[in-house]
Amino acid sequence: MASATSQELTVDASISDFLIRQGAEREFRKVCELVRASFPALVGLEVVLQEDPDEDGRAQAVVCAKLPEVYPDDQLQASMRRYHERLIAELPLSYCPLFALVIAFVSE
Repeated sequence: MASATSQELTVDASISDFLIRQGAEREFRKVCELVRASFPALVGLEVVLQEDPDEDGRAQAVVCAKLPEVYPDDQLQASMRRYHERLIAELPLSYCPLFALVIAFVSE
């Protein structure tokens, strides 16, 4: 499992290779853009390449949006809704299985 962390997200070679193999570099940039736009309180962004334990050769780029530890539920729900609405409107659906979004709450 490989990862990278920062506001200006830099991915390591395993994630870059995965995106190139899938032809999904532009779609990955779009996913990150949507996360940044949907979560204005974002304090960090991390991506992890997660291999599927049940199917050889299958993986996902898991994007972790880091939010402040104290983040109102209603804002989280609104941000998640906004992200998913834009994701299905702006990303070809065939690319959606390549990405997952998780939320982590961190102390500042």
